[in-house]
Amino acid sequence: MLENLQSEQLNPEEVREPCPTPLLWQDIVLSFHEEMRQGHVEFKGGSVTATQFGTGPPLVFLPGSVASPRIYALSAWLLKEDRQCWLLDHPVFDHPPQETDLVQKSANAYANVIHDLFGGPVDIYASNYAVPVCLQMLLSHQEVVKKVAFQSGWVSRTFTSREKFLLKIGKKLPFTLRRLPWWVSTQVQNHRPWFPPYDETRFNFLLNETSTTRVADLCKRLLASAEVDFTSPLSKIKQDVLLIESEGDGDWILSQRKLMSTELSNSQIVELHTSGHYPYLTHPHRLVKLLRQFFEIPKTVPPIEPEATTPKGSSQIIPS
Repeated sequence: MLENLQSEQLNPEEVREPCPTPLLWQDIVLSFHEEMRQGHVEFKGGSVTATQFGTGPPLVFLPGSVASPRIYALSAWLLKEDRQCWLLDHPVFDHPPQETDLVQKSANAYANVIHDLFGGPVDIYASNYAVPVCLQMLLSHQEVVKKVAFQSGWVSRTFTSREKFLLKIGKKLPFTLRRLPWWVSTQVQNHRPWFPPYDETRFNFLLNETSTTRVADLCKRLLASAEVDFTSPLSKIKQDVLLIESEGDGDWILSQRKLMSTELSNSQIVELHTSGHYPYLTHPHRLVKLLRQFFEIPKTVPPIEPEATTPKGSSQIIPS
């Protein structure tokens, strides 16, 4: 679909459309829990919790900095008849790596899991912290990646001395984000405006899912992301890449996306208007429409006698 496609900026007016019927997210999440399969996929040195939902060719969702894979439930539900969505959690290592090695070892872990489950390349969606991890996969394990969609991610990042000091303190905190001072008020200020005004409860879903993240884990991931710089090797990546520009991204994220669009040989920028940092919660219909176009996912009715869609090696999932 995007063969030899050069980076381009789409007209924002071309992606604006009337809102579809609002999702009753509580019912969808309940259905998601009832129909999903979840278990641990082991790799040498650890395991990854994998959540499987839907039927069809696989589409892998990698986790961002915070929250459980359940945060992708609305988008997975919209794709359930056409794609088998695999929502992967952060790797759990037998011997946790230092920040200098975390991105590389996480990429290795996901590559091993994908190879064992599917035996070949798959489409991947990555946001936030998952973007540098996926970039590492594209460079070290390109054989497991078919196409990839990036949202609100970065190629490299730096922290001030004060920021590093605070993050290092955060690594020692024994509690979750829920107990972090001013965390809730910061989420309300930064993210609440992008959520549908007709559904106050959906924002609470975001708070509930993100608040269970351990402060120490988040700080370690952020510090790890500052240990890598993919600026130079970007041009070596040949896979098709969709760069999702979500309204609400700051200037720094925009500059990182511009860098990716310039250096990646097969990339396309698309704008996701009025969606904020969590489009899979604020406006999942809009996000899924972009994913359908990029990953060439037709909206179909399930066949009467569907072929088995369980990928190679899925028996390696150990039920929780």
